[in-house]
Amino acid sequence: MTASESQSGDTLTVSNITMSSPEIDETVEVVMRLDTVSFTDNDDGTVSVVFPEVMPMEMNAVDPDGVETDINIEVRQPGATTRVSGVPTEMTSTYTAPSVEVVLTNLIVDGEAINTADAAMRMAMNGVSATTQSSVGGKRVYDQRMQAAGVEYTIAFNDPEGDGKVNLDGKVDGVSYTGESALPLALLDTGNMSALLAAGMTGEGRISYSGGSTNMSVAEDGADAFSSQTSSTGGVLDVFMSADGMRYSGEQNNLKVAITAQEFPVPIEFDMAKASFNLAMPVQKSETPDDFALGFSFNDFSMSDLLWGMFDPASQLPRDPATIALDLTGKARLLFDFLDPSAEMMSGNPNITPAELDSVNINRLQIKAAGAELTGEGAFTFDSETPGAGLKPEGSADLMLVGGNRLLDTLVKMGLLPEDQAMGARMMMGLLAVPGEAPDTLNSKIEINEQGHILANGQRIQ
Repeated sequence: MTASESQSGDTLTVSNITMSSPEIDETVEVVMRLDTVSFTDNDDGTVSVVFPEVMPMEMNAVDPDGVETDINIEVRQPGATTRVSGVPTEMTSTYTAPSVEVVLTNLIVDGEAINTADAAMRMAMNGVSATTQSSVGGKRVYDQRMQAAGVEYTIAFNDPEGDGKVNLDGKVDGVSYTGESALPLALLDTGNMSALLAAGMTGEGRISYSGGSTNMSVAEDGADAFSSQTSSTGGVLDVFMSADGMRYSGEQNNLKVAITAQEFPVPIEFDMAKASFNLAMPVQKSETPDDFALGFSFNDFSMSDLLWGMFDPASQLPRDPATIALDLTGKARLLFDFLDPSAEMMSGNPNITPAELDSVNINRLQIKAAGAELTGEGAFTFDSETPGAGLKPEGSADLMLVGGNRLLDTLVKMGLLPEDQAMGARMMMGLLAVPGEAPDTLNSKIEINEQGHILANGQRIQ
């Protein structure tokens, strides 16, 4: 960082500010320039920080082929106010702005300027307010809160070597963010995330919104080739990271998608009541197994009658909403630090095993569609102590299929499944499952014992 300072009365003015980060990547340099930032003493223990209404930023990148790209953007925030209070070890910063815009102003690729009509980008946040509390003790701790009434964005670009055009626009309503982070006081290499976590770095945050929509269109040779419209009534994304591991989870409510494509005969329309996912895993090498988790669910998925009609015009299959869900937890041991800069080279070596699996629990398995439903749960452990044992599982899973035979009969009747293939499927179900108490219900208990034998309902099949 370079700048010049001047003092006039209660105001300190910092001018000609240049901040550069050439160490971000070997081929990328980021430079941000600001004309002035003023700090004014308000005589009440607070300081007002005044940023320029227009802040230019430059990013310069060179790809492996030597093609240089220069990107210029402007951050526009008229009427923004920032006030800081407290003492150096306990500070609170508040920020408000009627609007904040990020606009692409110039793009140069390999020395050739791209017309803004051929490459445009704009993002705007309205009704922005934010609070940051920072404290310095054993670590630097930050507590952040941000709200925005809405976010709007537009992206458009034209193919410089053809007639292709892409337009994307959308909005997100009721955006909020909460987050806490802690950084070690010691000066460490910021590119080594593993070292930062080992030194005590932690971070967690939640982003939520109340609704949103996106429109996209693609044109080729002057004709519409593709268009899509999506919308939802809100969602949330949670993130956590520390030396103990990282966690991601998110969900989206009432997703609706409509797509028209030149090469597809009918519009593609579907919706989903809720889609969610979760992921948790260790990030550092350990001598003992650590917890991991993986899950997703697509709840109440349904599609338009036009799509159904392409393969089921007589409505022979039940068109109830479908659900697919999987919830796994378990324990595993990482054999090297996942976020260490050297991990990329190690993970790409087929001769290096990145982790050892200790156990897996199937907490939920559900596939529900076309009038049939498969559910299951189970637990398995894996032998990682015996030399040469490989990935040797031991445990069991309980499965139940409802409506499977009826679905096979319907598919045969529709001509989508040949009778001989349906017969083979029935024979397989008869080998692996036993009839349940309810009609058209099959139960199956799949076991893998200590000898590595596979049993179905007590009968060995391998």
